[in-house]
Amino acid sequence: MQAMSGMTTATDMFNKVPLHGLVHDWLGSESVARLLQFVQSNEHHFKDTMVRDEEGQKIDNTVRVSRRLQRSAGLENELRPKFKVLLPVMFGKLGIKPFIPSRIEVELVAHGDGAFFARHNDTIFDKGRGRVISAVYYFYALPKAFSGGILRIHSMAASGQQGTFADITPDYDTLVFFPSFFPHEVLPVKCPSRQFLDSRFAINFWIHLFPTGESFR
Repeated sequence: MQAMSGMTTATDMFNKVPLHGLVHDWLGSESVARLLQFVQSNEHHFKDTMVRDEEGQKIDNTVRVSRRLQRSAGLENELRPKFKVLLPVMFGKLGIKPFIPSRIEVELVAHGDGAFFARHNDTIFDKGRGRVISAVYYFYALPKAFSGGILRIHSMAASGQQGTFADITPDYDTLVFFPSFFPHEVLPVKCPSRQFLDSRFAINFWIHLFPTGESFR
């Protein structure tokens, strides 16, 4: 019975609803308006997103369909300090021992009609570094002109059974965060107008662990 109990406990752990947290009204409506102006003026810089495999990066519409802004250095530099303020909240909610990240990646993505991202995790390790926390900030034009686009964060077992995943609606001006190793996916988006400004916009952040002595960038 003890062996069976231990097995059950391990199974429960791997099927447990994943840890995550939400920050509502993070940037405010004025900042959202500025972001919408920014994406509209940079629409021509958005290109099809790519996925990584053993051969490198490539476009694979069976795995991911969305468009990524290729030039966003100014936006990244503006958002990183605001995001850094949230680190204690994220560490506390996720039960992660505080650390100083070596890098905070930022990616601005537009999800139009038919966009999705199949189940995956964000953990990428390179020379002892790797993504530890993933976060996604949602914004879009009002009134909302799309449906779907739910972020589904799976348990470690990723069985897909009820009670083993969390569905996060992409609410206006809301940021969600979770450990990068949890499998997750973006469910399909429907945007009848197919107008770029009616897209589901997301700003992805990834916090990297570091060897002592490195600093934010």
